[in-house]
Amino acid sequence: MFIRSIHLQNFRNYGRLDLDVGPSVNIFYGDNAQGKTNLVEGIYVASSITSHRTSKDADLIKFGENEYKASLDLTDDDGSNVQLSSCYYLEKSSLSKYGKPGRILIRDNAPVDKVSEYIGVCNIVIFAPEDLNIVKNAPAFRRKFLNTLISKISPSYFNLLSNYSRLLAQKNALLKSIKSNYKSENIDPQLDFWDFSLAELSAEIILKRYKFAKLISDIASKHHGSISGGKENLQIEYSTVFGVVGALETFLDKNSKYDEFMHKGLSEGDYGRIKGILSDLVLAKLKSVRNYDIDKHISSTGIHRDDLIMKLDGLVMKNYSSQGQQRTAALALKLSELEIIKMFVSSTPILILDDVFSELDKTRRMSLVSAMKDAQIFITCTDKNMIGDEIDVMGGSEKAEFYLVNSGNIEKKA
Repeated sequence: MFIRSIHLQNFRNYGRLDLDVGPSVNIFYGDNAQGKTNLVEGIYVASSITSHRTSKDADLIKFGENEYKASLDLTDDDGSNVQLSSCYYLEKSSLSKYGKPGRILIRDNAPVDKVSEYIGVCNIVIFAPEDLNIVKNAPAFRRKFLNTLISKISPSYFNLLSNYSRLLAQKNALLKSIKSNYKSENIDPQLDFWDFSLAELSAEIILKRYKFAKLISDIASKHHGSISGGKENLQIEYSTVFGVVGALETFLDKNSKYDEFMHKGLSEGDYGRIKGILSDLVLAKLKSVRNYDIDKHISSTGIHRDDLIMKLDGLVMKNYSSQGQQRTAALALKLSELEIIKMFVSSTPILILDDVFSELDKTRRMSLVSAMKDAQIFITCTDKNMIGDEIDVMGGSEKAEFYLVNSGNIEKKA
């Protein structure tokens, strides 16, 4: 799949943009703060709904406006045309029917009711300076990385996350409403319902996360070893509700089901058994902290606190690694994302390199571009002449299209 044209309306600093692009390498260059990153962010939002820079959709709306729209015209591998459009509006917008902010998704000129029917149509892997957050910052960044990857491959996973978030919000609302002198006979049955429902969903999400965390660890470790010349060993461990990973691994080991779980999928019977085991463990943990949660009015444990523990030669990276090591690990993670999508999805992902060449040395840049053959690529940089060798690896300048970006205006150059 490749993008034929990009359309932005009231997105960041773009009032209106309609831009045709090439099927191979597209290079957007110009001074900083001219709109290069905003452009590729618009591409990513149009395909994935979320931004790689912010979690607040309102931040993406051009100042003084009430909605944005980001659209892509694409051609699939079979030659058929596809159109995707993502729109977000504020409560003041004329698009708002009930005076509340909301989102409109359109695929091939028809409204899409479920996000899971939109995500995964066009897969994009983006490399950006923000990727360092995955390694060095809070668990939320690593959960987002893991959730985004799984959703691209298994759109139904997005539904699981949405249902979990809805149930958790309802439980939290109940916890916040409880007074200090609550009567357990009135509250406990309600919490039992929410905890049971959350535990059931948690088991399904844990099984997905564990599998893909293992894949990420194996593949990222391989890429990290190649980039570092075999001098360092990267390991990634999935961390969730206490005791759950151990129970899952014991089940897979005892029944010799690990390879089947990772590569083929468990039988319906085995899946039901392990799901039940994990659900019971999560439920027991939720009940064990109930008094604390009631006292603090929070959900102190659960998969909403999951993490990927990244270690370099046995040491936790966010505590002990240098910025250079963090860059290498972030690059290895993104390369693993690219490889895993290729494993599960027939079409090659579209690639975005947002101002990453200036952040990486020659070895890391060449490791990155060598994995990108046969893909449509979007590159942003300040000086197009600084990436000549990389362009050669990606197919040569005869395949590249160059665009000068200046104050939100984009001009194609020879």
